[in-house]
Amino acid sequence: MYWLNGIASQLSPCNTPHQHVKSKKDSVDKQSAVHFLPLTDFIAIQPSHHASLFLACSRTALSLWSVKRSNQHVSEFGENVSILWKPDGSSVVIVTSRHYLLLYAILPFDQRSFDFHFTRSQHSYVTGPGEGKGPRTILLKFRLAIRIDAGIACGFPTDDTLIIATQTPAAIQCISWNPHKINSLQTSMQSSMGILVNSLETVTGMIYDRAMNISVWRTNQGRAYLVQNGSEEHDRQYSGEIQESSSPTSSTLPPGQISKGYHSSHSHAAFDSASSAPSLSEVIYWGGILFHGTEEALETAEEATCIAINSSFSLIAIGTKGGTIYVYSIQSDSHALELSHTLTLPHGISAPGLSQQGGVYEHNTVQSLAWTSDGYAISVGYEHRGLAVWSVYGALLSSTSDMDDVFSTKQRQQDISKSLQDTYVYGVKSMFWGPGNYQLFILNHWHTHNQSESKVQDAHLFVLPFSKLAITSLHNSENARRGLLQTDDRLLLYNHGGDYQDNNTTTIDPDAVVWTHILHTQYPGMYITDHWPIRYSSVSGDGKFIAIAGRKGLAHYNTTSGRWKMFGNQQQEESFVIQGGLAWYKHVLMAACMVLNSSGGCDAYELRLYSRDNNLDNAHVLHTEVLRYIPVYVTICGSFLLVLSSENVLNIYSIFLGNDGIMMANTTGMASSARIRLTRQISFANIVSNVSRIRGINLFNARVGDQITTLDEIRSTNIIVLIDGRLVMLCPTAPDHRANEVNKNDSQDQYELHILSEKTEYYWIGRKSIANLLTSLWAVDGKGIKVFTNLLRGEEHSLSTCANDVYESEPSTPTTPSVFSAKKYIGKPFSLGYRVGQELDPSPASIDVEGFSRWTTRNLKYVVPDTIHIPLDFYPHSVLLEKGVIVGIEQNIIYKDSLGFMIYKISTKTHLFLHHFLRHLLKRDIEEDAVVFAKMYEKLVYFSHALEILLHTVLEEEAGQLLGDDAILPLVIKFLDHFPHALDVIVSCARKTEVALWDHLFSVVGKPKDLFELCLADDRLRTATSYLIILQTMQPLAIGGKDTTQLLQRAIDVNDYELCKELIRFLSSIDNTGKALQEALHVIKSHMEPTKPSSPSTQDIQVDTLEQSIHNMST
Repeated sequence: MYWLNGIASQLSPCNTPHQHVKSKKDSVDKQSAVHFLPLTDFIAIQPSHHASLFLACSRTALSLWSVKRSNQHVSEFGENVSILWKPDGSSVVIVTSRHYLLLYAILPFDQRSFDFHFTRSQHSYVTGPGEGKGPRTILLKFRLAIRIDAGIACGFPTDDTLIIATQTPAAIQCISWNPHKINSLQTSMQSSMGILVNSLETVTGMIYDRAMNISVWRTNQGRAYLVQNGSEEHDRQYSGEIQESSSPTSSTLPPGQISKGYHSSHSHAAFDSASSAPSLSEVIYWGGILFHGTEEALETAEEATCIAINSSFSLIAIGTKGGTIYVYSIQSDSHALELSHTLTLPHGISAPGLSQQGGVYEHNTVQSLAWTSDGYAISVGYEHRGLAVWSVYGALLSSTSDMDDVFSTKQRQQDISKSLQDTYVYGVKSMFWGPGNYQLFILNHWHTHNQSESKVQDAHLFVLPFSKLAITSLHNSENARRGLLQTDDRLLLYNHGGDYQDNNTTTIDPDAVVWTHILHTQYPGMYITDHWPIRYSSVSGDGKFIAIAGRKGLAHYNTTSGRWKMFGNQQQEESFVIQGGLAWYKHVLMAACMVLNSSGGCDAYELRLYSRDNNLDNAHVLHTEVLRYIPVYVTICGSFLLVLSSENVLNIYSIFLGNDGIMMANTTGMASSARIRLTRQISFANIVSNVSRIRGINLFNARVGDQITTLDEIRSTNIIVLIDGRLVMLCPTAPDHRANEVNKNDSQDQYELHILSEKTEYYWIGRKSIANLLTSLWAVDGKGIKVFTNLLRGEEHSLSTCANDVYESEPSTPTTPSVFSAKKYIGKPFSLGYRVGQELDPSPASIDVEGFSRWTTRNLKYVVPDTIHIPLDFYPHSVLLEKGVIVGIEQNIIYKDSLGFMIYKISTKTHLFLHHFLRHLLKRDIEEDAVVFAKMYEKLVYFSHALEILLHTVLEEEAGQLLGDDAILPLVIKFLDHFPHALDVIVSCARKTEVALWDHLFSVVGKPKDLFELCLADDRLRTATSYLIILQTMQPLAIGGKDTTQLLQRAIDVNDYELCKELIRFLSSIDNTGKALQEALHVIKSHMEPTKPSSPSTQDIQVDTLEQSIHNMST
């Protein structure tokens, strides 16, 4: 989802000199009075809304990159401690050590901060992303200082109010951003609110989320409370109910997370979705409820140390002293909190230069948490373990603790601490994500060390570059299927092997599986300099076209020609903003736009269709569809365009292309017509309360998946929706037979809701027909992938059809050279025969392909047991369905002493999924479907390896257990017998398995001696050689020597003298007496009688050489 890519940059404030005279009486030389701003004494960083600006401060300086407070000002009001931004970015408050609130106004200035002036007027220079209009000039102007006599513990801002928690007495003060207003202050004592469970605890940390309108308070005892502003009406309504209730009102919260005997009359307000933001315009009624911090939890180092809110997925993350992050989910329907999951780093060695004194809790304390603005990832800063990044539901993406092995010794730690420049691996104090989530700004943790008997505290500001999947900004069908990565200045497209991989279904070429850097790794400079950061990117279904959209306008790229297309008219480019996303249909780009300052005087919304063949210009727009509401989400399903609007309605448009669906160029160079027509509207009013909670939508048909092409399929289609991490399917309760009519009153009442998966980050729908797997739904969670196969498929699907329609949509492919060159060693199916088990039919089993497939989930009530879960140790980004492979990304970190800093790279990792499917089918006792499914992958060169993994997995799971009829190992062996690889798979698995498991394996398969004889009977001498090792371990040497001699005789009969040499070496290694060698020599001599012509040949020479080597070994 998010990965470090590149190297960290270190930021320093402006190093401008300033004057300071100690006193008027002192005679100080002017040169000695000039000194520079310190570069390494930052104490806090804080971004504005959307991180368009950020403020860093030391004890005596403010850097909005960069203003200095005077020494007299610092002496009067105190040193800087923390920062609070006004949500609109127009003001900022600095909290000082003397308990002052210093209010600064942020004023824009039209003039540039600096301009380039060259001696030659024609000098050109290159600007970076977002630098097209030059650096912004911002004035930071001091307004006033507010003294808080009770002391300042923490605070958070709202639109018109500043909320402050005081120390003595402990209270909550609400202060207007305009303190000169009448009634600009409200105060509530914390002890009288009835929120805190302990009268002695006080609030020490507060965070507010504007989108969800909730705040979370952290106390000095490590507890966390969910708090909202209620109303007087709610207060009166629920106060009587609480007084009459004899039990706590915490029944909706997770067990063990609520202290007993607590709750105020305002506890219901914490779950009021209609509550208002705290504002001095009305009386504030604080209501809250405890959700983290039982007495048992506080005793095990689970005290809360920091908090972060994810409004995109309705999650709250709590960092603790013990290093564990607890992630709580706010249910959208009941507004109740429950523990979703936890995040924990693997135990390892502490950062370099850190003493090993103290407990593990102290070393792992979480100092800072920061969600990305899209909610798909969270960064965690530890006091002594550096940085880690997780996906939203718990997949570890990046971690500096991976370098623990580099710091494996104390001496090594000391050596690295002297040269390492990336000091954030020592610890992180605070951090935030920059615009577009392409950069992570980190303020490293202070570490005190002695230098000339004085204590020095160093704190540096770093910027780490990140790459992210395109689905984090636009979860459409194609972005989810293909690996498209976005960085700060480039796109990375996963090349599935190019033309070679598309035309080769038997292998995966490691050299072809690479990340292709688009256009020499960079966006077009003319676009990115003015419109950074990139907000959307979308790839076409065939991977040939990519479109991007930044702050304004759009551009698109052709991967075949390697050319970008942009607007030639800058005024047209800046006249609209992409709102809701982009989608490709063939080579027509469909863009949902917000038109700025339209003819009506206000913003308008449109769907525009552009052809890749035409220049980007308003005159070449193929079609324009005016929208009444704001488009929120756009995707393509087959021949239909799906547009979700802000009124919570899904609009389905039919797509029509001219010239029978083929875009042809006419004499003027313009493409033929293309248009869309509204076909259906479906309301989501009672399905999801907030349209922004929807992450993805797809239509789904049991026969064709999301490739829907007809109106009949639209009328009966199911709808897949990803809401707050919950993957649901809406099934129509009754088919709609109204033809050619826009159903504007369709609502959720016509659909039955089924939950397919919880904690889903994204999903995609498999499209290629693989045997009896017509459709598949792949859902990625924090632990791996959940696969839903053949959902709602009917009984009309026969196995005979499965056996005939495979790869019909794929190009014809010649067999990979030399793959089956040793075909005589592959053998024949049913080699094991009735040796599979006594209960089986003695005759070789066969699959009746004329029957019907039983591999289906007809009722969604049973979707959970029918789900295939594939655990992964990397993050997946695409599935090569026809090759049986899942492809993903793994983070790599490189450190060299000569460099002194970390280098972060991403690498591709793959995982076979065939054995997961086969095990699932065999466990459900549908062997016929398992064989038909496996037959479609039999020509892959790594097919036998997949079978070996299947056997090894089942063997290790069932060894030593009395499963009886529930054991599936006999079924696995019977399944293997349908393939010529069976004997090779069994012996290969046995040689890679512990000897202790051999008895269990061969008790099901049969005696190794019998399998050895089968190999000899089928002339599979190489496989028989592998069984010799098994026999040598399980039986006496005398018998093993005879088996070797028998195999040696057969090898001489077929003139395989290389195998003879290997067998002779094997005999010499297991027999110290030399008797076995003598017998082998006798066998060879018996085959050297002059029954053949005496003319010398290459084979005769080889035999002479072999005889001489045997004589040498025997003597």
